[in-house]
Amino acid sequence: MATQQNENFNGISDLLKMAESKSTEHRQFLYQRIGNFLVSDNHSFSDGEKELMVDIICRITADVEKSIRSHFAKRLAARTDAPNDLLVFLANDEADVALPILRDCGLLSEPDLLEIVKNRSLQHKFAVAARENIGEEICLAINEIGDRDLTVVMLENHSAQIPEFVLNQLGDMSEFVEEYQKPLLRRPFLPKPVAEKMYRWVSIALREYIVEKFEVDPRNLDVDIECREETIRSISTESDPSSQLVEKLYSAGELTTGFMIKSLRQGEIDLFEYAFAKLLGRSVEQIRSILYADNPEILAIACRVINIDRAVFKLIHELSQSVQNKEDSLLSPAIPAPTELYDLLSMEAAEKALSNEDFMSGSIKYAETA
Repeated sequence: MATQQNENFNGISDLLKMAESKSTEHRQFLYQRIGNFLVSDNHSFSDGEKELMVDIICRITADVEKSIRSHFAKRLAARTDAPNDLLVFLANDEADVALPILRDCGLLSEPDLLEIVKNRSLQHKFAVAARENIGEEICLAINEIGDRDLTVVMLENHSAQIPEFVLNQLGDMSEFVEEYQKPLLRRPFLPKPVAEKMYRWVSIALREYIVEKFEVDPRNLDVDIECREETIRSISTESDPSSQLVEKLYSAGELTTGFMIKSLRQGEIDLFEYAFAKLLGRSVEQIRSILYADNPEILAIACRVINIDRAVFKLIHELSQSVQNKEDSLLSPAIPAPTELYDLLSMEAAEKALSNEDFMSGSIKYAETA
């Protein structure tokens, strides 16, 4: 044992001396040498010795080629005894290096992964979303990002512990985000009410899948479908203008934010405006002033009052901007959605701001309403 400790001491002393060299070649050799120590079963190091080697690796990483770091990360990801500090360090490296750690290493903790989801690149987030057995808190953080492709990866990860209310939320959004439909319906243990709700707008093939997998009687769902589709078809009839259609949908309990967004995306601007006005309890003239105000905070307030999802708010903002600025030059800078404000808004604060005439007229900013 003493002999082994002396060998370790002498070896690490040599490594420390080499770390003082500014030569890139020396540092790359050192990185590989330490890496071999850490993934080898032929060496036994104390925790203190491992910490020292990890410290050296972290200090010289900037001088080491990405291919070398990536190869080391792949070897380390399979270990069950890797130092946690080193795993976290590599998981925050460039995406090519971090991928095997994020995807395959079972030693990373939920808080470590949550920090990566919140602070690292979209490629890092994709790797976490595809990781086995990610917990509810991580799924919530991924969902809040609002990136459709990222959400699809999470939905396709059948071991991801997605909270039921998020599945309900994504089920609602699937009415106008078709990419969510198939991965949602193919998830194990999807709540039956979510599937029954989605039956109203999915394709014939997916309806058949819902009937078979969830053991529902399509006749019980078709009653609502027929009423709904008949109402939707009346959009194009001259005898039923937008305001009357919105009133019908509202009375039937079918006026949803999904219908509102679909109208906007299909270019039915009047229908979208009337639907928004009805849901908010304002006149269509007031809604137009909200939608096309120079200050996007006003739209954020209105969307929060009717409890629209963050991702849906961003979509409304983007689409309303495209309608508002369709005559503008392509070089005109887009006004970003105030998502940070939206995340912090409470329903009570939003309702208070909505009743502030100075704010709604654009005379003051939201920060001045307090």
